[in-house]
Amino acid sequence: MTGPLRAVALLAVAAALAPAPGASVAAGAPAGGGPGVTVPAGTLRVGQRVLVGLDGWPAGTVQIEVCGNAARRGVLDCATGAATHGQVPPSGRATLPVLVAAPPVACPCVLRVRTPTGTATAVADLTLAGVTAPAVAPAVPAGLTLVAVHADDRSGARGWFGLPGELAVRITLHNPGEKEVTDPPFELTVGPPGRARTIVAAPTLGGIAAGQTREYHVRVPTGAAPYGRYEVDGRIAAPGRPLAFTVAATRRPWGLPVAAAVLTVGLLLARSTRRRVPAAAPGRPISK
Repeated sequence: MTGPLRAVALLAVAAALAPAPGASVAAGAPAGGGPGVTVPAGTLRVGQRVLVGLDGWPAGTVQIEVCGNAARRGVLDCATGAATHGQVPPSGRATLPVLVAAPPVACPCVLRVRTPTGTATAVADLTLAGVTAPAVAPAVPAGLTLVAVHADDRSGARGWFGLPGELAVRITLHNPGEKEVTDPPFELTVGPPGRARTIVAAPTLGGIAAGQTREYHVRVPTGAAPYGRYEVDGRIAAPGRPLAFTVAATRRPWGLPVAAAVLTVGLLLARSTRRRVPAAAPGRPISK
């Protein structure tokens, strides 16, 4: 084909792919004036060929592909197998014909343009007709949720006198994710409010299946605690984000003041009794 005929053929292809007169153009470009991409506005059809404009791109190869799910998951949402490849000249501007392929997942759809290394990327919104791809179910992030936590002082009579005791902590956890959470690291500390730094042995949580709710009963030794409040702090390093909780309890060793009062009364009674006993005269026995 001679030079003039080739030029005429290229002009004919461009005219066939160009948007109709008066049609608006949808554009997409990263914030900050990076590489941009423009596509014909309006509803497009799968199998349709359109002209895509590029501006501000580095010279070299670009890959253009149709993506569903707004390309949130990258290549998983894009019709990479049917992507169009083209060359951008040193000017950074090009107009490339692109075949609109069906995305592997449902819309919202975009046209994604990127360099082979991914150093430059831009997307433009697409309105596609006849897309029947399956929708992407929203993924539930892995992790655990705290349903309830409660603590009871089970020190008994020992606690009445401020002796080392025990706190019974009941923890209820739920796994809202789609995968089992297996034995996440669990840490426990106990001490006064805001200063719970004494580490105590935490139990093994084991496996919590997807959708399962489990209750744990944990015995926390409290040591010799004075009168007042103290707390237990817990931290579970579950996948996704750690789970932390604090539960407070109160120690009331009433036995200590009661014992002190009883001892004081006993001493006073003993002293009073000694005062009532008559003293014996020198050399004379006390008559009976």
